[in-house]
Formats: sequence, structure tokens, C-alpha cells
Amino acid sequence: MTLGSIAISLNGLVLRNIDLADDWTIIFYRAFSFSLAIFLYLIFKYRNDVLKKIIEIKFYGLLGGVVLSLSNICFILSMTSTTVANTVFTISLIPFLTSFFSFLILKEKLAKITIFTMLLAFGGVLIMFYGVLLIGALWGNILALFAAICFSIFTIILRRNKNIDMLPCLLISGIIAMALSLFQKMGSLQISSNDFYLCFILGAVLSGFVNCCFVFATRHLMAAEVTLFFFIEIALSPFWVWLFLNEYTTLNTLIGGIIILISILLRSIYLLLTKRKIN
Repeated sequence: MTLGSIAISLNGLVLRNIDLADDWTIIFYRAFSFSLAIFLYLIFKYRNDVLKKIIEIKFYGLLGGVVLSLSNICFILSMTSTTVANTVFTISLIPFLTSFFSFLILKEKLAKITIFTMLLAFGGVLIMFYGVLLIGALWGNILALFAAICFSIFTIILRRNKNIDMLPCLLISGIIAMALSLFQKMGSLQISSNDFYLCFILGAVLSGFVNCCFVFATRHLMAAEVTLFFFIEIALSPFWVWLFLNEYTTLNTLIGGIIILISILLRSIYLLLTKRKIN
């Protein structure tokens, strides 16, 4: 999850380098490359049993694919409607929404160190939010909030079905996103080679890698714990676009991001020391 979160934090940087493609064109080619990567991986893993594994996910897998596709679509639309910082700060609500849903639905209790980490990280988020939300970026933040809610629901679905390989629902999410963007564009999906290459990186490389990591991690970590790692993405995403593209980032953003990273680091050190003590 740490590696996946670092990888996905590059999303904003890649998006900002796309020249001509509009929102829905980006969504289509990102979903296309993402679906292709997941499909090839499923073939590699299951060979002739791919169709069987897709059928096994049943209703919850289909529902997971729907909410994940909506989350990804809203995330891209938000990124192109406001600053990277505004988007990732809003989706930072994912761990807290997931904790609430997992407590209500899955009855999962949180370890004290996880609660402490969430509170410390939330303090970093509050510092980031201070003065960063622009009135003109309201629609982008609404989209990001909806993306956060959908992804939290997706996490609960995965955790509730942790004994089933839910990787095929990633494929379903990509196909749904492709269908929606194709309908929105009415078949007009022209794209430059540069933009196609960047969409391929967004879908096949970054999203494909992190979503596979996420599905695997939900088998071993509680729903609230696995989303906690996305605080790394929240901290790093604004940093990359500030460093390479000089996109405006406030001092509060940097301070809050450092606090978030420190909270994750302290949790990791605590768990490592605790494990050694037990052994």
C-alpha cells in the first residue's frame, strides 16, 4: 500500500502534462489502458479460468465495479476542475468515511495506534484546508467528495468479500468508465500520441498497479487501515506539481503534508517495534 500510494500520487503531475485531450477523452483512454492491463493480468493469473473468476464475484463485484468507476470518473473531473491540492485534500476524507462505514456495516474496531494516526493525520488535513479552498473551485471539491464516498463504499465491498478474489471488478469498473465516456463524447475520441501515452501511464501503469495493491491489501488489513495509506498520496500529490510545474502550493499545504507523512511513519515504526517485542 505504501508503494501504491506513492505511485498514485503522480496522477496529478501526469494529468497536468496532457496538452489537448478533454476530460472525457482522458477518462476513456485511461479506462481503456487500465482495463487492458487488468485483463492481461487476469489471463496471466487464471489462464482459462478468467470467465469463471469474473462470474464468481457476483452482485457485490458488479456493484464494486460501478462505484469504483464513478469514483475514478469524479476524481479525474475534479482534478481538471480545480487544483491538485484541493482535490486530494477533499479525498483525504476517505479513511474517515471508511472508518465510519466499516464500524456501521462490518463492525470492525480500530487499534489505538490507528486511531492516533488518523487523528494526527486529520490535524495535517485541517492545516492544509485552511485558506486553500477557493470559491471558484467548489464544483471540483464536490466531485472529489463524491469520489471519496464512492471509494469508501468500494473498500467496504472488498473487505466484506475478502475471501473472494475481487480483481475482476477492476476490469468491470474500467469497462463502465469507457462506456460512459463513449456515450458522453458520442464516439468522438481523437487524441494526440503524447496525450495517449500519458493516459496509458495513468491507466495501465499507475491505476493498474495501485488498484491491484489495494485489492490484495484488503485481504490482510482492516478497511479503515488500508485507506489510511492514502494519506501518503494526499501529502505527495501537491508536492509533485509544485516541484515540477510550479502549481501554487501554500505553506499550510507543505506543513500539513509533512504532518501526514510523519503520522504514517510513526505508525509504521510503532508496529515494527511491537512485532519485534512479540517475537
